Amino acid sequence: MSQPSHQANRKTFEELTFSEQAKSISAQIIILKRAIRAHIRRAIQEEKNSNKVLTKCRGQVERMISDL
Repeated sequence: MSQPSHQANRKTFEELTFSEQAKSISAQIIILKRAIRAHIRRAIQEEKNSNKVLTKCRGQVERMISDL
């Protein structure tokens, strides 16, 4: 049985070219943005304080950026 092509061609992040790294980072940021939006929607559905959730998520992202 053959492996799907996306699993056969695995590289570590360090092995990617500069351009491939940039594309990977962009894709991960988009995924993170979608995840945070979904988390906020869930907070609204569950009648949590969505502003507090958003503030907490922003803080996490800001701490990550400041660690660069």
